[in-house]
Amino acid sequence: MADLIQFPRGFGQQDIVAWGTTGLVCLDVASQTVIKTPHDDDNSRRVQVEKMIYERFDQRGGHIGLLRYYGTYDSGIRLELAPNWNLSSFIRKHPETGIEQRLRWARQITDALCFVHAANVIHGDLTLNNVFLTQDFDIKLADFGGSSLDGSELLVSVHASHRYPGPLLSTDADIFSLGSAHYTIMTGKLPYQDLPEEEVTALFKDGIFPETDTLGPFGAIIRKCWQVKYKSVADVYKDIEDCS
Repeated sequence: MADLIQFPRGFGQQDIVAWGTTGLVCLDVASQTVIKTPHDDDNSRRVQVEKMIYERFDQRGGHIGLLRYYGTYDSGIRLELAPNWNLSSFIRKHPETGIEQRLRWARQITDALCFVHAANVIHGDLTLNNVFLTQDFDIKLADFGGSSLDGSELLVSVHASHRYPGPLLSTDADIFSLGSAHYTIMTGKLPYQDLPEEEVTALFKDGIFPETDTLGPFGAIIRKCWQVKYKSVADVYKDIEDCS
């Protein structure tokens, strides 16, 4: 198996820290960065899309809530290391995490998505699996390989628990997914976690969402995301600030 993997130059099986459907991520210990490369030529398009998106972010000055981009490496890209890995895993392992920390994460993710949309990028796969944590447990929104740049097609489909029942190539779809991400941050669960995907899809299509009243003012923000009552992510951020 290892003989078939296209490792970036100078790296091997012992350096793999993450593995996805389209590529792998290797740790460069010396620089404390990661190298993300496609498995093969068929998957190189997504890495190229991610490269162009990170270059767009750099042109706009970058954002503290996104992984820092360090350019290309072989067929891939070099990115900042987020050593505490993804937020989804962290929340599952640490259900005792307090409300102030959860609100901080929700605020940081929303702020990062504001910047992403301002750069004319639609994320398309906004789940906590694609939100990473720094050494200080600040968030880094990541994984733009399937995203849309300047209206290009999405190369990814988000999980049903985060999937907008309307047009997916839209800021509304990201805002809907943001609501589901916030719900997971606050409850530790995916929306309708125990239901089959087709049932979740049907419920969302009918405008039926999980109960959020017990989450107080933040529950109202989540519901407004799902009901697409926000015109922009900036409006979501303002409401989060007001309830913090």
